[in-house]
Amino acid sequence: MKFLLDTNIIIPAEPTSLENIETDTPLITELLRRLSEGKQEFYIHDASKFELSGDKNKQRWAMRKILLDKYPLLPNPPTVTKRIQSAFTIDNLNKHDRIDLMLLSAVDADAVDYLVTSDIGLRKKAARLGLEMRVATPDEAISIVRALFPVTPIPPPAVHSRYAHELDIEEPIFDSFRLDYPEFNEWFRKCKLQHRPVWTIATETGSIGGICIIKPNDHPEYEEIPIPSLKICSFKIAENCRGYRFGELLLKAVFDYADQNQQSSIYITTFEKQVELLNLLENFGFKVLCTSDRGESVLLKVLKFSNTDYKSLTPLEFNIKFGPKQVKFGGTNAFLIPIVPRYHQILLPEAEAQLEFLPGQHPFGNGIRKAYLCHAKIRQISSGDVVFFYRSGKYSGITTCGVVENVIVSDNSDEIARSVGKRTVYTYPEIESLCNRGKVLVILFRLSFSTTEPILLKKLLEERIIKKAPQSIISLSSESAIWLKEQITT
Repeated sequence: MKFLLDTNIIIPAEPTSLENIETDTPLITELLRRLSEGKQEFYIHDASKFELSGDKNKQRWAMRKILLDKYPLLPNPPTVTKRIQSAFTIDNLNKHDRIDLMLLSAVDADAVDYLVTSDIGLRKKAARLGLEMRVATPDEAISIVRALFPVTPIPPPAVHSRYAHELDIEEPIFDSFRLDYPEFNEWFRKCKLQHRPVWTIATETGSIGGICIIKPNDHPEYEEIPIPSLKICSFKIAENCRGYRFGELLLKAVFDYADQNQQSSIYITTFEKQVELLNLLENFGFKVLCTSDRGESVLLKVLKFSNTDYKSLTPLEFNIKFGPKQVKFGGTNAFLIPIVPRYHQILLPEAEAQLEFLPGQHPFGNGIRKAYLCHAKIRQISSGDVVFFYRSGKYSGITTCGVVENVIVSDNSDEIARSVGKRTVYTYPEIESLCNRGKVLVILFRLSFSTTEPILLKKLLEERIIKKAPQSIISLSSESAIWLKEQITT
């Protein structure tokens, strides 16, 4: 696959002195190593090189110019496409924005598969063009390469529920907290005394690879926050664990806790430099509320909705804003998807009764955003529809409910890999194998509910949900879908 690197990826990748080493330098170095190991092609755009040449520090530019020679330039980069020109008023844009559109044109023209950037503004432009799935943060780019082209074993992610007093304050993951918050040690002792709930993900060596500390809060700092509210006090993925979807695993635990404890909202404060975290939160309906006294962005996700909210939002918008535990059935279709045990185990591990033995083989399977690939002939599934997964085999039954984000039909392995790269449990050779056997139906969906006690075939037949064990995707009535959702959630 082909990756185009933005200017903000090149700069930390090529520090010209010790003073120029940035926080993201180790991550970018890891990305470049992964791209090389996976034999992926990566380029820089001549517009990015031109942008860097404007550095007022001529000595630094002279050194960086030499370092940039090892990066191949994208050959004959396409001009700004007509579609992009129609979406933006080019004459009113500054130089930086014009360069952004040149980079996006390379994606839009399929000159590259992905654009890698840490620029939030560029990502927003991509979303406006419907290209957000093909613009990746460094974390996401590492995840894509690891998933599609695995060259090393994937470490076992498993979320553990603990209390703050069970943790060692000298864990390396806490070092960066102390840099941003000088009073961190004192604050953490308070967390221990209050027995605050914590979720952690352990690395292969036993150290903490990911951590989330929460605080149920009936008196939040901002009166606009609906109560009862859940504050995410700390949310951090260790540098050597980024790119494994650990953040999504932790966020899933937060959503489960908020749902079980009937919270009205979730909020978090974070600095703008935390691009990966901001991107993750925005993908799950968090919106910037205000700026704190420290200069942090305060992000809020409201979990309770009104009748107006329910009626005015599309099913997908509703799920993103108030979900993942909220599903809108009005104006949607529902479908039942049979899935064989092997793929159920790796795609939907949260619905496996023996989950404690399974986590770790496929981090994407443990996330909220997932992709399912098959050769089904059905073409009626669309964005916002509700899907239920039926595990076949010995323990057959419905285990999972999700909301469709997008559907793609193709026999082009590169096109499919671009679409599912951020959330796939399928390797590129597996995608190629599927494409060799005909058109592939790709269902991108968000997990809403799951159960380790499936709604068994016998029950489904008794309730006349289906007439026989499903062999392919079938449509469901709205009444059947609502009944199934209630069964899964009770």
